[in-house]
Amino acid sequence: MQAGADVVLRNGAGDEARLSTQGAQLLSWQPAGEGEQLYLSPLSRPAPGVAVRGGVPVCFPQFSERGPLPKHGFVRTQEWQLLVPPVPHAPIAEARFQLDSSMPGPWDRAFCVVLVARLGARWLELELQAANTGRTPWSFTAALHTYLQVGDVRAVRIAGLRGLDYEDMVGGNTLRSETEPVLAIADETDRVYREAARAIDVTEPGRPPRHVTQQGFRDAVVWNPGPAKATRLGDMPADDWPRMLCIEAGAIAQPVELAPGKTWSGIQRIALA
Repeated sequence: MQAGADVVLRNGAGDEARLSTQGAQLLSWQPAGEGEQLYLSPLSRPAPGVAVRGGVPVCFPQFSERGPLPKHGFVRTQEWQLLVPPVPHAPIAEARFQLDSSMPGPWDRAFCVVLVARLGARWLELELQAANTGRTPWSFTAALHTYLQVGDVRAVRIAGLRGLDYEDMVGGNTLRSETEPVLAIADETDRVYREAARAIDVTEPGRPPRHVTQQGFRDAVVWNPGPAKATRLGDMPADDWPRMLCIEAGAIAQPVELAPGKTWSGIQRIALA
């Protein structure tokens, strides 16, 4: 299979998803009878070693700039191996990708990461697995950086976060508590919600509600660049900021400690009502 090749999932219900072997990145998800659910920047040009803005980038073994590695780690720009190709028209279509420390890279740890994509009727699930294949312990942070496509983010409402503590990255990295029963986005928003075990519901006019759940990941990120920061991104049209909303599953606030021979997994699932 050539570098950066597309892998297409189609299930028996007529849902379709598309991933790339570069980064094991989900690029598209279209449930049967519905429109595209993921935002993908038209200015982002996939190329070896270049991150793609949109879809669901895999952030590992570092989230954002919280460490010495490149922002969001390095696996999102690497070529992964397709271990298990999808079976066409299965009730649940599945593909499995792998990347390990046999590749040259900036991280001197013995590791293996697997990304499993599962496509059911009106739902999609991504599972990130990490294994310590060496003899010394190491730690990591990670996220599934999910870009949801929306009509206008200012009309979107996000429920399920009330009462959670969050790091407000726009407000000077301060720790706050969410008091709003329903969150609305009007400007730049960058929050890491801690201990986000409950479901997050994303609703907007004219689109079926999206129900986002996670397991293994302890944190959830809500991010939108807003109009000012969008002009500085370079790989996204400045006027596209209302068309996207990131609801990310993450292991961020408390790094995961992985002993030799141990494994970890985290799952994000998005279902249409």
